[in-house]
Amino acid sequence: MIVEEFIIIFTEIILITLLSYKYIKKCAPENLVIVPIIVLLVCTYIFFTIKSKYIPLILQICLILFGYILPLVLVALQYNNIIIARKILYYRMKYLFNLKEYEQTIDYINKLIAYEGRKAEYMYILGICYKNLNDYINARDSFALAVDLDKKDFKSYYELGHILDETNKTDTAIVMFNKAIRIKPDFYEAREALGICYTRQGKFKEAINVYKKALEKFPNSYELYYNIAIIEIELDKLEEAKASFKKAGEIKKDLYSAFYNLGNIHLTLSEYEDAINEYRKVLSSGIYGPKAYYKIATVYAIKREYEKAMASLEYAIELDPIYIKKAKEDFTFSKMQNVINRYLIDKEILENKEKQRRNYMKNTFKIFSKKDILEDYSKNYSTEIYQNKVDVKQA
Repeated sequence: MIVEEFIIIFTEIILITLLSYKYIKKCAPENLVIVPIIVLLVCTYIFFTIKSKYIPLILQICLILFGYILPLVLVALQYNNIIIARKILYYRMKYLFNLKEYEQTIDYINKLIAYEGRKAEYMYILGICYKNLNDYINARDSFALAVDLDKKDFKSYYELGHILDETNKTDTAIVMFNKAIRIKPDFYEAREALGICYTRQGKFKEAINVYKKALEKFPNSYELYYNIAIIEIELDKLEEAKASFKKAGEIKKDLYSAFYNLGNIHLTLSEYEDAINEYRKVLSSGIYGPKAYYKIATVYAIKREYEKAMASLEYAIELDPIYIKKAKEDFTFSKMQNVINRYLIDKEILENKEKQRRNYMKNTFKIFSKKDILEDYSKNYSTEIYQNKVDVKQA
């Protein structure tokens, strides 16, 4: 019995030591309340032991819960650097970040930093928050701190590169993107951003090399083929650009911009049938459809097939009237001006007839409406007079 009492008291004292004030103050101030509770329980237990009195059931439960179970859990968590209150704070911060509540997220991160100091993860999230709030200075500083804390934080290098690029520091941005790629070779977004930076600087060969290296890891990326084709046009490598646009279109069947640009290249190279075939692929597009009809009309006009040219031009004008002005100013249609003017006159006549028809129907509807109202009034008035006569005779 004495041994049992001694073990209980000894265990309580060890737990109090492990949850000492100094340790709690350093690591988990929120757990300070546990220490006085344990001390109170130990003193109560010693008192009951000395007096040889029976310990009530409720006190036994409190002794087990607050004297053993809870302190042991807290000790285990604290020595594994897991503080419940901070974990709750952390997950609350992540929840707000996912909800895009950036200002509240910043407040929670600042609280976590006050508890635990700066961490690369916190600085990265802080940078994203500032970036979305358009505070590029604080965003830049946050990402810079993140990469200082973790040299392998490729996401922060990438975001820092974007911020620097946005603030016209493209050379430094290129360095950041390269660091992100070295850490994570299959980082698609970083490779694409690096290519865009080189393109903006007019370093087309470097940009193409970046995109081609990216294609080794992402062979099914239509964006990379498309970007390469655009640069190849700038370098006047039209045959290579054709091949790149074709590959992009094979990967993404509804990439209308690729087919439209491919048609333009065929037109430049006087490959008229191929140009028409490519333009026809985009006729269903709301954006490129009118342009494609106009381009097809241009091709037929060059080939002196004026009837086909006018048919395609009519479609273009119906979809977008701006092509009336373009056709009248375009030298390609110089020999079709009489036909275009005749079409415009006929179109105006038809529109006037349609307008007159609508006005006639509108006026007719108004006349019938007034007539119906007058007939209803006349009928009701006659019925009322007849009823009055009947009432008089009956009287």
